[in-house]
Amino acid sequence: MPSKNIPWLRVFVEGGVIVGSILLAFSLDAWWDRQNREAELGEQLEVVVREMQSASEALQRALNAHDLNAELAAHLTSTLEQVGEGSDVVVSDTLIGPLLPQVTADVTTGSLDAFIAAGGLELIEDAEIRRDLLGWPTRIEDLLDDEIYLRNFAAADLASYLRANHAVANAELQSIPLLMSRLAGGPRVTPDRLGTVTLRREHQLMNLLAARESGERGIRSGLLQMLDQAARIVAVLDQSR
Repeated sequence: MPSKNIPWLRVFVEGGVIVGSILLAFSLDAWWDRQNREAELGEQLEVVVREMQSASEALQRALNAHDLNAELAAHLTSTLEQVGEGSDVVVSDTLIGPLLPQVTADVTTGSLDAFIAAGGLELIEDAEIRRDLLGWPTRIEDLLDDEIYLRNFAAADLASYLRANHAVANAELQSIPLLMSRLAGGPRVTPDRLGTVTLRREHQLMNLLAARESGERGIRSGLLQMLDQAARIVAVLDQSR
């Protein structure tokens, strides 16, 4: 067919329709993929919020335990300071138990790690919260490292000293009723009814107690910052859902 008889307008229109249809199909596929991705990330975000709320509860429990241990260490130090070097003091064994090795805070970041790896931070408009979320797993690791260090100190130094020099082998078991009542805000157990331990004021013991109290209060400062950060994160994530 001579070129002058070819219906160029129709050819161009049909070609444009075909190309447009292909581009539209690609666009719809891309849009659908984005919708699915955002839905999946939205579901992951829900899990992250619950994980952060659980982390806040675990951090609060850890804070309560560290506060109690710091208070007990300070009380023992104050009691021993009332007598001279080498003198004996009779104290409740419930004041000794919580100073022995303790369980570290039970905080996980698995859901947040997966959310970050999937690119979920793009859903968070607040740049500061994005930085907080990105750095949260590292903060948890640092906290656990500090707690493990303090626990190892209690096991290797303080608890070993107490067990070697005083009859406190079962003090941690006898102290559980007082510890649980204190943390739960329940009725106060009378320590004097649960058993006693005789401690001798010695320079090494005083140094160990001071180190334990200092370590507990040091962790307390970090926990307060993390609780505040977790509260801000949860508040912003709730708005992003």
